[in-house]
Amino acid sequence: MKTTIIKERLLSALIAILFFVVFLPFGLASFGWMRWVLIAGIGIIIAFCVLMSELIVSKLLRMPNDVSLGSPYIIRRNICFESINILLSVALMTLFLDTFANNETVDNHLSWTTLSSVFAINCFTTIVIHIYWRSVYKKRYLMKQLEEAQLLNGMLQERQRQLTEKKPWSKPLATANSDDTICISGATKESLNVHPSQVVFVSSEGNYVRIHYIADGSLHNMLIRTSMKNVSDLICRLPYIMQCHRAFIVNLRYVAKVESRSSGIALVMRYGDENVLVSKQYTAEVKERIKNPTTGV
Repeated sequence: MKTTIIKERLLSALIAILFFVVFLPFGLASFGWMRWVLIAGIGIIIAFCVLMSELIVSKLLRMPNDVSLGSPYIIRRNICFESINILLSVALMTLFLDTFANNETVDNHLSWTTLSSVFAINCFTTIVIHIYWRSVYKKRYLMKQLEEAQLLNGMLQERQRQLTEKKPWSKPLATANSDDTICISGATKESLNVHPSQVVFVSSEGNYVRIHYIADGSLHNMLIRTSMKNVSDLICRLPYIMQCHRAFIVNLRYVAKVESRSSGIALVMRYGDENVLVSKQYTAEVKERIKNPTTGV
């Protein structure tokens, strides 16, 4: 097991132990100074259970703690871990209470009442710990997003400087072979003849798409009754144009900066300071294309 995951599991155990210290369930307050001995015993059980559960999930179930395998995998892994941990904790804690935590006023002997109480408290502490770690991981994710956005913005600024010196953004960046003028049309008479390199971004509006494009050095737009798929088939063949959201297609040449948001990232476009949303399924590809532009980007 990796050191990081062990530390996180032991910190989770510490949070659970603090719950017992503060609330003293199972009548532990009636045991005087012995309550601390009992809490220490419960603490050892909790620490043992979290480490054993992690070992079972990692080795026996062959589910490594690898975030690169995606969120659905991590969720399944955590469910397996928490289920095993609750079962182990309930079994060992119930036996411990039955053996050591009984006196004239407190009855923790093995019974359905004791078992249900132990189960309920373990479920509650598991939920609290889950909420804690979700908050921690969300903060880590946002910090990483912000750092990566700053890196991407630095690259975009440098690339903008270099490209501006070579060829202005306002001019069509077309070649005879790959950037020939295309006609975007739909179910009505409206149509637009444009170089794909002039398209800044495309947005979906119900049964229509709005084409935002550069002409004569300024931003224009046209609403056409067609689908995003039809437009995507026409212009996304170029390496610097891609769909980044079910409602947006973006030309990465016209991205001014990347904004970090709780839901992911958004692209601020060079013309009009328009924002283009990037959904989670496209985030990695957008970042990769900005970091490693292909020829002509």
